[in-house]
Amino acid sequence: MDEITVFRCWDEPMADMAVGLLKAEGLHAHKLADIVRSVHPFTFDGLGEIEVRVPEDEAESAKEIIGARFSESEFFPDENESDGE
Repeated sequence: MDEITVFRCWDEPMADMAVGLLKAEGLHAHKLADIVRSVHPFTFDGLGEIEVRVPEDEAESAKEIIGARFSESEFFPDENESDGE
């Protein structure tokens, strides 16, 4: 099954909180990052961004849960963006 990104940030504790929130509601969520943070403690131009991903069939529920906690629109990825890997 495909996965959907429902949350993005550059802050590890915030990503952990989002995953924990989703897991507490019974959803299958995990973090995905491009680099190992302990080796590269800096970010620029999107490098180091952390994505929180859920199975496609749980995406709407996850967005509602995340939206209740994180109200700022920049936390949600663009709906028209490709999720391909």
